[in-house]
Amino acid sequence: MKYNLNKYFKYLKILLFIISLIMILLFIYSYIKLSYNNNIIYKDKIIYIDDFLNDYEYKNLLNNLENDNRNFLNENFRLVLPLNNNNNKSVYDVFYSEKYINMIQKKLNNYNVTKSDFPIEYRIYPTNSKGMNWHSDTLLYDLPQYEAIYTIHNHSDSLTKWEDENSKEYSVWTKPNSMLIVKADGLRHMVTPVTTGTRSILKLIYTQSNNTNNNYKNELIRFNNI
Repeated sequence: MKYNLNKYFKYLKILLFIISLIMILLFIYSYIKLSYNNNIIYKDKIIYIDDFLNDYEYKNLLNNLENDNRNFLNENFRLVLPLNNNNNKSVYDVFYSEKYINMIQKKLNNYNVTKSDFPIEYRIYPTNSKGMNWHSDTLLYDLPQYEAIYTIHNHSDSLTKWEDENSKEYSVWTKPNSMLIVKADGLRHMVTPVTTGTRSILKLIYTQSNNTNNNYKNELIRFNNI
């Protein structure tokens, strides 16, 4: 009987060791999948891509925005300027080019994603900006759109945070020339206040559908008032 118990405990220890090893490997795999090459890929719900544009495209973008002399609207915690094809055609051309549409489709593993007609928005978050509270992006179409935040400059201490389905929290300091893509009506996310420096971004949309809803119309009304 004693021999049988010893044999039983021996096999139990081996089984527990194998289970522990599998759990460790799964954890390592999940971490690598989430943070491979400083990029973040969480299903199709949130994607973070470093060094999005090449150097030539990035310099052209900066040049275009610096030469746009139109006034920003002050929305208290940020400055906002809608871009258009008259002043900013090169910006639209690069972000909605076949090259980057294809890249985003592959990252999302969703080949229905394409450019949106919604205006690209240039935003500046100055020192003492309150950031953005926890939220999920509002649906603008009959299928969830992908809202993209392209960081132009970031001299701030502001972080972007999000929660997965298990309420586990993640955060990233978005580098200049990085792209963060969030699926609408998906993961809750927020932006922490800017206590030092400034942060400037472009907000643009990639869509799975052209069938807009009332939220889309209301957002366009907001733009027309800028």
